Amino acid sequence: MTKRKRSQAKLKKVLKQKGYPRGKAPKGKIAHHVKPVVEGGKTTKKNIRVISKSKHKQIHKNRRKQGKI
Repeated sequence: MTKRKRSQAKLKKVLKQKGYPRGKAPKGKIAHHVKPVVEGGKTTKKNIRVISKSKHKQIHKNRRKQGKI
């Protein structure tokens, strides 16, 4: 799979729409694409979740085990 560029400006806009006034996730949290960008996922309010960094790490660890990354 080829890495795709993510737009930081678009992510900031989406996080503001989701209720984070600075356009940044709070400390200890990270923005996660539900459908990965590499699989055609978009940086939209519907496809972004703000989750803990440890949860994000576990999601990607599981995806690697399944051969999806």
